[in-house]
Amino acid sequence: MSRFSIAVMLAAALGWAPALVAEQEACENDAGGNKLPVSLNDVMVSLVNHSADPIWIAAWKEPSSERQWRDLERLAYQLEIAGKLLTIPGTGPNDVAWASDPAWQAYSLSLSQIGERAVAAVSSRDKAAISAVGDDLVALCEACHIDFKPAEPTGGKYGELSPTAQDFEDDKAGE
Repeated sequence: MSRFSIAVMLAAALGWAPALVAEQEACENDAGGNKLPVSLNDVMVSLVNHSADPIWIAAWKEPSSERQWRDLERLAYQLEIAGKLLTIPGTGPNDVAWASDPAWQAYSLSLSQIGERAVAAVSSRDKAAISAVGDDLVALCEACHIDFKPAEPTGGKYGELSPTAQDFEDDKAGE
């Protein structure tokens, strides 16, 4: 007799069967049982924005130390990972619908691919490739937000959007 069979019989004997069935049904109805402990919006504003902004900023303001380059490479990996995370529903009110939408899946996988290109660009310290990745990030994020979150891009989280080129011009003027 297998361990699973023994576990099922034990569960039935102890009256746990309804709980096991409910847990199994919840897993089957939830993208193969995977669910993030946070909302997809939290992943986007806390991980994607946090990782993407320094990458496209590097096209304007190149890292000046080995440590800054290593930090940028870590962020590129985080961006690649974030794309995969966004394919899994989280705790937000729209997460199951978003994660099951083919367009959302395509945007998420594109983000992961851009992250992979960001890793290569940063690793090789190719400023032109970093700039191209940054441009692709902006285009991808804007397209996804138009389709899924047009009214409030950050969902009110943190209250700020990504910096712009003007922010860096203002920094230079103050130096």
